[in-house]
Amino acid sequence: MNRGPGEKGNRKDQRRMMEETPVGKLLWKMSGPSVIGVMAYNLYHVFDTVFIAQGAGTNAVGGVAVSFPLFIFLSAVSSTLGSGAASVISRALGEGDREKAAQTAANTFLAFYSAAGLITVLGLLFLDELLLLMGVTEALFPYAKTYTQIILLGAVTSTGFSNLIRAEGNSRYAMYIWVIPMCTNIVLDCILIFLLDMGVLGAAAGTVAAQTVSMGMSIYYFYLSGKSVLSIKLRHFMPQFRLLREVIGIGLPSFLQLSGQTISLIIVNQFLRKYGGDLAISSYGIVNKIVVFFLFPIQGLCQGLQPVIGYNKGIGNKERTKKALRIASCAAGVYGGTGYLLSLVLAEKLVQLFTSDMPAAEMGSHILVIVNASLLFHGIQNIQGTYFQAAGRKAISLLIVLCGQLFCFIPSILILGSAYGLEGIWYSFPVSAAAALVITSMITAVQIRREDDSFCRFHLNE
Repeated sequence: MNRGPGEKGNRKDQRRMMEETPVGKLLWKMSGPSVIGVMAYNLYHVFDTVFIAQGAGTNAVGGVAVSFPLFIFLSAVSSTLGSGAASVISRALGEGDREKAAQTAANTFLAFYSAAGLITVLGLLFLDELLLLMGVTEALFPYAKTYTQIILLGAVTSTGFSNLIRAEGNSRYAMYIWVIPMCTNIVLDCILIFLLDMGVLGAAAGTVAAQTVSMGMSIYYFYLSGKSVLSIKLRHFMPQFRLLREVIGIGLPSFLQLSGQTISLIIVNQFLRKYGGDLAISSYGIVNKIVVFFLFPIQGLCQGLQPVIGYNKGIGNKERTKKALRIASCAAGVYGGTGYLLSLVLAEKLVQLFTSDMPAAEMGSHILVIVNASLLFHGIQNIQGTYFQAAGRKAISLLIVLCGQLFCFIPSILILGSAYGLEGIWYSFPVSAAAALVITSMITAVQIRREDDSFCRFHLNE
């Protein structure tokens, strides 16, 4: 593939931006489009839930909510490969090793499509068992099964690899790869759910169609547009197991974070089935969509932070990485406080956007006020995990993720849920998030201090 002078210009512009732009401005430049992109993508989830509630009823929302852990698991696979590859590519570009960057991208594509095909086959074979494991009730089962079957059939379209595009420094196109499919999905939802009266089947079909648009945009970017700084050739698809181990090792925290969410949701659904039944599951399904919407700007900030950390780690600029961590942590903290205040004031109105069923609306607004308090703590912890992941510090990043998703949350929900029923389940979210942040902040402070000591010793020895 011949790219000529345009490719060289892209490389120079990328190097100048990543090395010379003031850190705060660079972080905003990288994170701004990411925040817009993921917010737009999550708006699809919001509209999807509203359309399902209005077009198919509260039980349909509950059925889709029960199947959501499987949707998160699919995201976990793509996020593992995408975030791991983004870290490797960013550092490789910082070191000037474009061959390694191209090999990483190609091997990531190969690994993802192989894994997605396997998930589709196994998921369809054991679908009933999976849904029962995820806490489905008899009334919600038909909706959950219909929706999940279509999502599994479209598993190979479930990522556009925006992380890889962002790792090159092209955050604007990475934003387009979220926004355009989202707009497509909303239009298709209106047609399929309301005009054609297809209910949850239409919602799932619209989702897969939108994901296909995202995948097509990714293929266009890497192979046809000439915008990519990578020159991916057929030889780069030869499996490089050492490289794949590095990608998976670095991306493992992302997998465990999202898999932890899957496990947590399954446990929550099981407790809700025991203590609250269909109403509690459906109400929490609505609240979870709102909570995730509030969390998505944090994800956009983390996505923008990752290439900044990775690239500057690659060139050995330690001060820029530390400054990026400080600025991103402050931004996450301010946003967490502001977001929670908004959810306190608007809780009832937000829930009523999704349902006119009064018992579900009353329970949902009560749940939201409690559960969304975790927003005060989640953002900073996610920034800490992203810092170590982008820097290639696999073990520390993994520890931070496990602390939030497993070590703190699961004991909290088991203890509080067993002791206080539904109320204990709701309060386990902010309690575990606060405990996790205390622990991960201590870990981060110790590791940063060790990095400073190592840096000083290295220069003294010189």
